Amino acid sequence: MERLIWVYDSPFSRSIKWLLLENDIRHEDHLLSWDELLTDELLARANPKKQVPVLLGEAGVRVDSLLIALDYLPGNWHQTLDAKLFRLADSDVEAAIIFLFRARLLSSKFGESENSALMRQAGIEAYKASVDYLLDTLLADKHSLPGCDFGAVLLLSTLLAALSLADAKLSGYRHPELAAFIRGVEENASYRRMLAECQGKPGNWVPFEFHPFLAQALEG
Repeated sequence: MERLIWVYDSPFSRSIKWLLLENDIRHEDHLLSWDELLTDELLARANPKKQVPVLLGEAGVRVDSLLIALDYLPGNWHQTLDAKLFRLADSDVEAAIIFLFRARLLSSKFGESENSALMRQAGIEAYKASVDYLLDTLLADKHSLPGCDFGAVLLLSTLLAALSLADAKLSGYRHPELAAFIRGVEENASYRRMLAECQGKPGNWVPFEFHPFLAQALEG
């Protein structure tokens, strides 16, 4: 049986967890918190970089979400819209997360400063640019919206992570327009199963559902 080392709030972990569920891959979870990444012996043996997700099984040790996923994705996946959603999440939205995380870290350790404000603003701008590109370019054709797939799960997860770090600074930004994309992911049976099994558990701070942020947008 496969063994998945992952963290609830890691978007890349979530995408692999979903992929295993979607493909009916029998597996067990080795769940960690962010703090445990540095001290967990199994993770250290499997991946010296101490990054998740890691998949252990008959095929050996597999690391890096994309490299793991390629064992399950169709051969032409790189030519699909879902691959473009993956790249948007993996590059642009991930950059927003890094800026917002560093802004929060600076503020918590040293108090609010010009540096933390500049870092936060960079994260906000990166998030908005990512959403604009998603809605105005990748999803411009409203008649061919994607459903739930590997890249879409990663994209939703990174958007949720960025919003959680933004402390309401991004509340309402084009959220109603994102509703169709979000619904396509959240209504998927495997995603609902992941949500039911993981949402609200100890160590899970980033929600699996978008509705709290949509509610903020509607109230605003």
